Amino acid sequence: MSTPADPEASVPDFASLFSRGLVQWGLRGDPHLWDAMRDALAGEPFPEGFWDVRSTVQREFARLTGQALTDTDEPLRVAAFVTGSGISDGRVLPSFWVRTAIPILIDRWAAVRWGGATTTA
Repeated sequence: MSTPADPEASVPDFASLFSRGLVQWGLRGDPHLWDAMRDALAGEPFPEGFWDVRSTVQREFARLTGQALTDTDEPLRVAAFVTGSGISDGRVLPSFWVRTAIPILIDRWAAVRWGGATTTA
């Protein structure tokens, strides 16, 4: 005898938008920040609107880096992301988040919200 599927199990959480990394990053610390955001947002409800994606990423960026997210090409050094490799080790690029990462996350949100697709984009 099978049991009915849990309807909550099929509802993605916020972290599902981060399920796949990106092909290209701003600086060496950006993939570490991506992973930290994914971990921090695990269990958070799926965003209602694209503005929720943007504002939540901005909030988490500030919390995890200690700096507000602005559209600047000035790298930020985040001690928690230092691994000991490369000139940009531990550095994140705010403009990458504003111009690339957030738009990709919004695209993934829209694919799930309106297309019923999974977050594979």
